[in-house]
Parts: sequence; C-alpha cells; structure tokens
Amino acid sequence: MAKALVNSISNLHFGPEVGVTAPKEDAPVVTAWLRGVETMADDLDLLKEMNRPASVIHHADSRFLGALLKPQSISTVITSPPYPNEKDYTRTTRLESVMLGFINTKQELQALKRGKLLRSNTRNVYKGDSDDVLAEGNPEVQRLIKEIEARRNELGKTSGFERLYARVTGLYFGGMARHFADLRRCLRPGARLAYVVGDQASFLRVMIRTGQILGQLAEELGYEVESIDLFRTRLATATREQLREEVLVLRWPG
Repeated sequence: MAKALVNSISNLHFGPEVGVTAPKEDAPVVTAWLRGVETMADDLDLLKEMNRPASVIHHADSRFLGALLKPQSISTVITSPPYPNEKDYTRTTRLESVMLGFINTKQELQALKRGKLLRSNTRNVYKGDSDDVLAEGNPEVQRLIKEIEARRNELGKTSGFERLYARVTGLYFGGMARHFADLRRCLRPGARLAYVVGDQASFLRVMIRTGQILGQLAEELGYEVESIDLFRTRLATATREQLREEVLVLRWPG
C-alpha cells in the first residue's frame, strides 16, 4: 500500500527532488494496491522452489559495523551509498516512512538523520559531526573543500546551506572512509566489494569525481581497486552535462 501510495495514488512527483502536484480528485486505489500484492505473490511463487540463504536485516549505521557483524564473516558487498549532493534522502521516502510507522514526529526524523545516515547533504549536518577529520590526509578531498569555499566567496553566496557545502564534502568522504575502515575486520580475505556511485556538481558546479576519490580512500586503508566501471551516464540538471555513474570494484586482500 505504501508503494502504491507513493507511485500512483498520491500527488507526489519526483523531478529530481520530491514535490507535490495538484491534488487528485480520484485515483484507482484498490487497483494499484492489488497489482502490488499480485506481484509479491508471483515473486513468492517463483522463489519457493529455489534454494536461498537466510536473510538478516540490521537497522544500523554502516559507518559502525565492527560491533554488529562477526569478524571475517562477509565475502561480498554490493551497495549504492549516497552521493555528495543536495538530495535529502529522507524527503524522498517521507510519506511511506510515516505511513509505515518508522517516524511519527520531527524529533524522530531528526534522530533518524543524525543517528543513522551518512552525511551527504547540508540538511543532515549537525554540530559535533567529526567524520571530516578522517579525510584530512587525502589531497583531493582537501583540494575540493578549498575550491568549493573559494567558489562560494567568489559568487558571494552567503546562505546557511551554501556555507556548509565545503563542510559536507569533507564529512561525506570522511564518513565513507570510516565505513571502509570499520568494515575491514568483518571481511574475509579476498572479499570483493562493489559500490555504485556517481560524479556530482551540486556544490556550486565544482566537479566531484566520487568513484575516483572513494577508490583513493579505500587504497589508503589497505583495499585494492580492481576497476571503476561505467554503469550509466545521467544529465546534470544545472549544467546539462552528462555525469558518470560508476561501479567502484574493490578487493580486500586480508
């Protein structure tokens, strides 16, 4: 029901941020809901004859995995972390989060953003955040921070959000470095990892080559970069340029 509500019943639209259109006078609520139920039933029917491993879901922060997962228990990681941009991921999932009871108040929303989410946009940066210190030794991250701040001063941008662009860049890459560092003890020797990440120019059009920088940070922590493969390109809203979305493939030698 939550999926149907977001995708076809409500007046939400995504372009690329979430917004609202004019309220609908009517919508085929039961039809949309039933279509989702039938899809789930078909999937379960297809899977029932297959051998499959047990699944475990942890509601936790991926920067702090060492105390959560057993040592040398992971062989493969496949994920798509946030990119450094101005996309507040809690906004795009706000309606279903409320409907499913995950959040009910603004205080619960802030606790979720502060306690579980990688810092990737200015709307979830908080006093006391310190992940940026873990990226202080990376020359490319430090160059980006200086370039973004110089561009802000050059353009005379003084809003509270714009003042945080350089800081959130350091917090993002430092947070990913913390993730890579904490994950190491959970990985088996020879484990392979795939991260789907994208280039960004959201912060005053300063180009951020996300995959390349994450590869550098991972190498500094003992990982091997096997490849950075083009996954697709996407059109940048502000510059109309084609930005690369890539798969960063890593190996943990142990």
